[in-house]
Amino acid sequence: MRATIKDVAKLAGVSTATVSNVITRKKYVSPELIEKITKAMKELDYTTNTIARSLKVNRSFRIGLIVPDITNPFFGEIVKYAEKVANKENYHITLCDSDQSIEKERKIINTFIENGVDGIINVAPRMKDRELNKKRPVPMVIVDRPAFETEKDIAFVFADNYEGGSRVAKRFIDQGFKKFLCLVGPVDIVPNAKKRLMGFQEYVLDQGFTDSDVEMLQCDFSFEAGYEVMKKYLMNYQQEEQLAAFVSSDIMAWGAIEAITDMGLRVPKDIAVIGYDNIFFSNFIHPRLTTIDNPTKQLGAMSTQLLLDAIEGKESLKGNYVVLNSKLVERQSDERLPF
Repeated sequence: MRATIKDVAKLAGVSTATVSNVITRKKYVSPELIEKITKAMKELDYTTNTIARSLKVNRSFRIGLIVPDITNPFFGEIVKYAEKVANKENYHITLCDSDQSIEKERKIINTFIENGVDGIINVAPRMKDRELNKKRPVPMVIVDRPAFETEKDIAFVFADNYEGGSRVAKRFIDQGFKKFLCLVGPVDIVPNAKKRLMGFQEYVLDQGFTDSDVEMLQCDFSFEAGYEVMKKYLMNYQQEEQLAAFVSSDIMAWGAIEAITDMGLRVPKDIAVIGYDNIFFSNFIHPRLTTIDNPTKQLGAMSTQLLLDAIEGKESLKGNYVVLNSKLVERQSDERLPF
């Protein structure tokens, strides 16, 4: 027969309330009592009855989390740190991949609500601000997308992508580059892609360069898109000096570097490359990728903590936001070399 919380309390010689406090971590319990209760749980092979707990407090202890592409390591890292915070507070994450589809994202949100999640974390959503700003019965934290004005139960956690784009431009100009190429993401539907481009372009123009000094190519945030767009560009490329390429996601940059190599050119000798996101493996490709660090740990952890505070405290998020700093990680792919 399955052990109950009363059985644990009896064996440990404490009240059921004390056992509950150890399980939920909502109130302080001395280390000595925690040890006794934990020992009793192991001896009885006790596991928490999540259904009973949910009914008692009218919560499911589940969080719905949406990412646009689970195969992109950047989003995987956000999920990793979100799950760490959630599990620490005895919440479980249900993960869904929207496959960069607005319609699928919309359906996932509705499904989450229908299935009784306590809150939603929406990473880099493709939906328009107006649709995201609809009233919903659960709080939502939007991650990796700039804030918009709202009085709804919504909060935002994002890095300063405009600053990140500016840092790339400054790095190139400080090294003496004079011709620039931008491989940007889908700027029409991804606000961060637009912010990165704006930060880069405006810094370059402020330094006395003209629009003709910057070429822009748009593609999806994927290895395949980075490869195909760069390869197509290089087919008509007439090299006069070392080109500086800002590729606005690391996974796109990996594809772009592969295309540059396949076309018989070298990074950074012929084309310098800077990426964006600082994905773990960018430190191990050849050459090691200079990139902007997009703080995945803080994005995942802070967004989850914000959501849990709203769930537990039952206070509306009302457009609260956290802006994180971006920083340049200098490696080998953008060195200025004699032409």
